[in-house]
Amino acid sequence: MISAMLKVQTNFRRLSVFTGVLAMLCTSTAIANTSPGYQIDDIEKRLADIENTIPLRFGVGVETLYIYADHSESSREKVGDFFLDKLELIVSGEWDNGLYYESRWDYQVTQQGFFPAWTYVGLKHNEAWSTSVGVIIQPLGAGVDGSYYDNSFLSDVPLWIGLANNPELGIKTHYKQDNWHWVFSFTKNTERSGGNANARYRPDVVAQGEINPRGFADETFFADVEPTNTFHGGGAYTFYLDGGSTLQLGSNGQFGDYFNTRTNGDGGDHWAATAFANYRNGGFALTVQGLAYDRNVKNAPGVNQTEDSIALSTGALIPADGKVYSTRISYSMPLSVGIFEDVKFYHDYDYLASGSEDMFTSLDTQFSIVGVHLSRGAFNTWISMLTSKNANFANGGPARNDDEWNSQFNIVGALYF
Repeated sequence: MISAMLKVQTNFRRLSVFTGVLAMLCTSTAIANTSPGYQIDDIEKRLADIENTIPLRFGVGVETLYIYADHSESSREKVGDFFLDKLELIVSGEWDNGLYYESRWDYQVTQQGFFPAWTYVGLKHNEAWSTSVGVIIQPLGAGVDGSYYDNSFLSDVPLWIGLANNPELGIKTHYKQDNWHWVFSFTKNTERSGGNANARYRPDVVAQGEINPRGFADETFFADVEPTNTFHGGGAYTFYLDGGSTLQLGSNGQFGDYFNTRTNGDGGDHWAATAFANYRNGGFALTVQGLAYDRNVKNAPGVNQTEDSIALSTGALIPADGKVYSTRISYSMPLSVGIFEDVKFYHDYDYLASGSEDMFTSLDTQFSIVGVHLSRGAFNTWISMLTSKNANFANGGPARNDDEWNSQFNIVGALYF
């Protein structure tokens, strides 16, 4: 997939203020008559001045995609496809009494759905402890609190099986002081998406009824369960080593129930657990993680189908239980390339050992992503090559697993203000 994302973030209290800011930026003689580097600094300074006076910040984003996949004949013949993918609205604010607000809503053009990536209010109890309520990111994986821990801009196995950086409706509390970082949360259910169960910020297990799974047009599968009442928790300890390097060791997990919408009763249960290590030394970074999960589905009477697979909101089936082994390695350094000032080289790798024995998901999955991240202040570009095997549930894979390797070239461009 080749993606280009443009995000422009500015602050305003009323629409008139927003319009005035845009007019100021667009008509500035400094922008019109100086070098690109000075233009960037000038825009960032103007927006920073506004942020200092207005507590509530607004942003908008636009994402376009260019996709070229070697496993698609039409993609090869057309030399890829280019289309508008996503529109975003971002709002955040912080007040003197410790209250804060963070929100991002996406309109997914390809899914024709409007849904929250996250949206919550919170209270900072003190410098070490805070609590937030709303659509929160579940705390699972090496990000400790649910934040990203991959280098390749959202192309990894844990994310695509719904076990990384995934929003749900609930409450989360953080405690971070000295060497310790603790996170605990309770989520009632997944975030809602109106009438389109497939429109999601991240793949989820959702009740969809009878579906034709991706890659199996002649087969039917009943997706009748949804998660409810899930407890999450974990923590990490950071060692400060000689030479300014750090080593963080941690673990987290979750456990909850499934509700069967066909029987209006018990739909089974689910759990996941991780152990991880994050090492940093100057520009070098290494993350190693092991993830185990099990999704035990209790089907309705008369639904005779495999319990080795489970359906996601994407329409794909994944193993109901498995283990994912992940590495993230990168090196960052200053380097002048065009308008960019910094570069990060990276390699992300995932191996999903399937616990399934059915015809849908018994094959193991591999992801390997090699790339470079160029940045300068608000400007970012990710250029990467993704090679995958049996990854029909994710970007970069064919509709049906064939135990063959497939490649996809990605470019993501992002602008943040």
